[in-house]
Amino acid sequence: MLPSSQWFGSRGRNGFVHRSWIRNEGFGAELFDGRPVIGIANTFSELTPCSAHLRAVAEAVRHRSH
Repeated sequence: MLPSSQWFGSRGRNGFVHRSWIRNEGFGAELFDGRPVIGIANTFSELTPCSAHLRAVAEAVRHRSH
């Protein structure tokens, strides 16, 4: 079983909390249809130039996944 299925598919309190949090972020119910949920971690910072390009990379991945 996928971790995302365990987090969002559970019918108990924890599943409710996880689903309500992600729904509050503007995602629809179709997110919970059994597909894996993939998060994007990003170390972008305006303070250091070494990872400045990661903001554009994360945005490109985000738009491609919708």
